[in-house]
Amino acid sequence: MTTSASYNPIDVDVVIIGGGGCGLTLSSLLSEQGVDHIVLERHAGTSQLPKAHYLNQRSMEIFRQYGLAEPIIRKSGSMRYISRIQWSSSLGGDGPYDRKILGTVEGFGGGEGTDQAHMYKRDSPVQSHNLPQIRLEPILRETAEERNPGRVLFNHNVVSFEATDDFVLVNVLDDEQKELQYRAKYLVGADGGKTVGPNIGVVMQGPTGIVDIVSTHFKADLSPYWDDRNFVAHFSNPGGGSLLGSGSLVPMGPTWGRFSEEWTLHFGFDLKDDSRWDESRLVPRIRELLKLPDLQMKVLNINHWVLERVLASKYQQGRVFIAGDAAHRHPPTTGLGLNTAVGDAQNLAWKLSLVLKGQAHPRLLDTYEAERRPIGKRNCDWGLMTFLNSAVLNAAIGLIPGQPEMNEARFGALFEDSDVGATLRATVQDALRSQKIEFSAHDLELGYSYSDGALLSDGTPRPAPDPLGQVYKPTTRPGHRLPHAWLRLNQDTDYKLISTHDLVGKESHFLLLTDSKGGEAWSSAAKHVSQRFGVTINIATIDTQPLHGKDIKYIDHDSSWESLSQLQPGGVILVRPDNMVGWRSSGPTGDETSDLAKAMGVILKRSQKGACSGNQVRKYALLY
Repeated sequence: MTTSASYNPIDVDVVIIGGGGCGLTLSSLLSEQGVDHIVLERHAGTSQLPKAHYLNQRSMEIFRQYGLAEPIIRKSGSMRYISRIQWSSSLGGDGPYDRKILGTVEGFGGGEGTDQAHMYKRDSPVQSHNLPQIRLEPILRETAEERNPGRVLFNHNVVSFEATDDFVLVNVLDDEQKELQYRAKYLVGADGGKTVGPNIGVVMQGPTGIVDIVSTHFKADLSPYWDDRNFVAHFSNPGGGSLLGSGSLVPMGPTWGRFSEEWTLHFGFDLKDDSRWDESRLVPRIRELLKLPDLQMKVLNINHWVLERVLASKYQQGRVFIAGDAAHRHPPTTGLGLNTAVGDAQNLAWKLSLVLKGQAHPRLLDTYEAERRPIGKRNCDWGLMTFLNSAVLNAAIGLIPGQPEMNEARFGALFEDSDVGATLRATVQDALRSQKIEFSAHDLELGYSYSDGALLSDGTPRPAPDPLGQVYKPTTRPGHRLPHAWLRLNQDTDYKLISTHDLVGKESHFLLLTDSKGGEAWSSAAKHVSQRFGVTINIATIDTQPLHGKDIKYIDHDSSWESLSQLQPGGVILVRPDNMVGWRSSGPTGDETSDLAKAMGVILKRSQKGACSGNQVRKYALLY
């Protein structure tokens, strides 16, 4: 390529490298917040592989906030189709141990009328959904292109970039192999870690090469063998010897339940087994694993990937950031990869927006790593833990890899009508109950918190998390997600319900939540602080009963907000644009304007002095 000096650079505020789930989500969020940006993706289209498919409640809340949830919900199936996880010996076959259901567990709050379903519905305005990336990414791309026409560019290959303290120059080959250069204020690498991270000194830390996974995406009619309630079916049988060896089967739609046209079977190979590359041996193996020797199937894609648990040593270098798989890669158990990436995108979007608009000091961007890297580490660790925990079922049965005769005997003991058989079956059920840490990690998904970053602590201790990740404890403590509660407009006879989450909106605005006692004082404070900092601070007063003549906007529909708020009369909660609590006061302070200004100053990093200096150029050549 010619040198950067020969270019007439195209100015843009943000360049996003990578048009996958993370990059496209970030693009849509930036568009909604009025940020000038461009997306550069080297491939011609979105993913041709199913990849991640579970979208947890927190991701769906983010999609809902920014107008992305409805098309996702339309394309995904009902909650019934993800309500349980099944372990069985096989789908077909007529042997003595074939088609045996070893057990099931509830998943993701999908079961009607269960305690788990009640908990999930109570704690969020939207439910989890199942939509593989092969169907999700086209939705995200279409929305990103609608919101940012002509600036979501596929088949554009970033070949190098150079960063200074004032800008980032990005050199590109477009879809006609013409050379372009963009001069951006910030660069975000959402490229899976292939390019940007390694070139700014990022080291991916943690174990890799754990096992080679083969994911085979295929078409077949499995309707006679599938239960509509199953989110996934894991297989364990004498021939497999290990969970990965026996495989896991997931429906991929586009029709859901037993009539799913497409499926993915995941199973493992030893890294030294050269047959994992032999495509001609995979179809017979799939038929063998499913015990369906005559299954008519069409293979769509075969993907080999190595299971790892790695975390980036840093998420930022000056004006360059990384997000999604570029920052954290972990086992697919608990479905934390894409969901963590969506959280990364939301966290970075509102901070870029406020900094670029001059409403926040650039130091606000330093809080991206401070807040998101600990979450990335926690999710990497949880994903590895739940992957390793999946081995307890075969251990409970007593299966040993490479010992088919012994494994056959263990299955015989498992199903025999004897005291030993009863004990083995009870042991298996205990082992399966431990899998809830993967399939109903409700607290892990909603209860995460930031201990340091764009927030002002009120000195209260962090609520103890559930060690099994199950029971979410809503709190308005700074650094936590704003609890969901259903509200209705004061004096609204139609009883149209909205969530506390709906009060923030999709722009980079802040929100004050208080009651009628604090409404006047905090409203005045919000007005003065908004003018001082040049940011929008909306205020919402919530009370338990309609009060005529009072300036009350919302009524606590089912009296849940009164306890969830953890406030005394006249208290206030300051909510950030990402629906995370930035600060709170349990009651009136007597100097509301000063106290609110202090909190906003800390969050926006405008309460300290400092400026960027220097103009040292760092050049990076991207490797493909």
